[in-house]
Amino acid sequence: MIEKMAKNHSFQAEVSKLLDLVANSLYSEREIFLRELISNSADACEKLRYQSLSKKNILGGDKDLKINVRVSKKKKFIEIQDNGIGMSEQELIDNLGTIARSGTSKFMEAMKNKKETDVSAIGQFGVGFYSSYMIADTVEVISKGAEEKDSYLWKSNGKENYSIEKIENENRGTKIKLLLKKDADEFLDSFRLRSIITKYSNYIPFPIILDDLDNSKEKEEKINEGDPLWLKDKKDVKDEDYKQFYNNISFNFDQPLKTIHYNAEGVINYKALLYIPTNQPMDLFNSERKNKIKLYVQKVFISDECDEIIPNWLRFVPGVVDSQDISLNISREMLQNNPVIEKIKKGITNKVLNEIGALAKKDNDKFLDFWKNFGAVIKEGLYEFNDHHEKILNLLRFENSINSEFMSLDKYVEKMVKDQKDIYYFANTDKDHIKNSPQLEAFIDKKVPVLFMIDAVDEFWLQNIGKYKDYEFKSISKGKVDLTKVGEKKDNDKDSAKKIDSKINDLSILLKEELKDKISDVIISSRLTKSPVLLVAEESGMDINMEKLMKMHNQKTPDSKKILEINAKHPMIVKISQNLSNFDHKKISQIILDQANILDGNVLSNPSNYMESLTELFIK
Repeated sequence: MIEKMAKNHSFQAEVSKLLDLVANSLYSEREIFLRELISNSADACEKLRYQSLSKKNILGGDKDLKINVRVSKKKKFIEIQDNGIGMSEQELIDNLGTIARSGTSKFMEAMKNKKETDVSAIGQFGVGFYSSYMIADTVEVISKGAEEKDSYLWKSNGKENYSIEKIENENRGTKIKLLLKKDADEFLDSFRLRSIITKYSNYIPFPIILDDLDNSKEKEEKINEGDPLWLKDKKDVKDEDYKQFYNNISFNFDQPLKTIHYNAEGVINYKALLYIPTNQPMDLFNSERKNKIKLYVQKVFISDECDEIIPNWLRFVPGVVDSQDISLNISREMLQNNPVIEKIKKGITNKVLNEIGALAKKDNDKFLDFWKNFGAVIKEGLYEFNDHHEKILNLLRFENSINSEFMSLDKYVEKMVKDQKDIYYFANTDKDHIKNSPQLEAFIDKKVPVLFMIDAVDEFWLQNIGKYKDYEFKSISKGKVDLTKVGEKKDNDKDSAKKIDSKINDLSILLKEELKDKISDVIISSRLTKSPVLLVAEESGMDINMEKLMKMHNQKTPDSKKILEINAKHPMIVKISQNLSNFDHKKISQIILDQANILDGNVLSNPSNYMESLTELFIK
């Protein structure tokens, strides 16, 4: 019998404050304690496995490395035991007293300002073990080093001091016993522990055995899978395995369009298994939707709410990222502004965009199906300031005014007519309105291509991008458009150069005066060939569609008047101009403005007045 002589060791004065900080501030969820302790056990097993390569007898008769988790609701404790490398008395002091030894002041100062904290260094402070105190009043650690004769018991309530004493124990490795707080009873449920283990430690490379000590009928059970799919060589993974994993992590039941499995090596090392879905998730445009990327550190689950790992405009991409270059002792909050995470994000984004780009070149039909489902989301990336604009711009596809095909920007440039200097577009979320709009008349007549911007996000990224290569984007519903010098010359181009009939000019002056409170200007249109009138935004003003979108979302818009364009050759305009003296100037001006609003898809504020005035006009 070994005489027990406990040695008491005092923590530094600040340790009680530090432990309180670790227990209450470092981690956002209490269940993290089990992840941390199992990870420590796995490290101990891995160290012993490595040493066994050169020390043949170090394993002795206990060759099967494993981790046991035991729970007793009756006695209110949890045990985590491994048969790994173990610790000597001095190692217990050094390893479990790391916080005190590493400088509590420095750590606490870092924790006060997380934005400036080098999260990769958090592990140096050994805070993972101390997460035990989130749920335990007292922690006992029994350990025996692999090459040591003696075993020792480390014990502390995490306040002022800890004790170490020599005990009788034949088992190599470390056993941690947690005597739980009154408010931590949820962790005494074996089913609760099972769910935590499968969530965070499912791919630990050593067996994790769960044993409910109060239930003799239940046998010890291996909980974890052990061998994660993303760490396997691609040639060793079947297509069915990829698909099943995709279905499990994404909750989608379609066949993935692309599987992206790769190993990144360099300044930052990580492994990734990502998927591009075939079908659009129902909640893709839900503002509360989160990405479906699971972050692991050395096979240990960290978070599935890491918005920093992939840009929001790729939120349809589910998968797994595993890196050894991230500190295991990291919380969700500390993932923000993490330089390692930022580099991984850039690498993932480039990889996904490259794969989508390759699909566009290899199989246009499949790519277009993909684009119809996810194009609107990808375009959100152009609204952000990032390094991926060029790749995204190359992916863009648009319906257009000259054919039924989806057109890339490069294809648009090829289709530009003689003397065309701008990329013309028409933004409106109503596709039918676009195709039937008078805005397009002259462009269709002269075969000048116009891109249809039918997604709400288009108006926003266009403001940010401005141009493609040497060509500026120009809205056909904003400012003056002169197509007389673009493309092949038409007869109406020659006519437009002639002096406008004085009576048309008189009508223009009249409209400008009568509608001065409602419009900014009246001009003779060069873009109308069939319709009588048209409303456009001023060159320096807000595009009409943008204004509609903002009003739809109850956003305040600047007070801006539109330009009224009139078609000098339209029979209605000609007849009115020739018979101005026969009309009530105020009423006829309002009728013309109402027609312009109707053609623009606007709802009249007083449709009954319009109908009365129109009826009166016909009666005359």
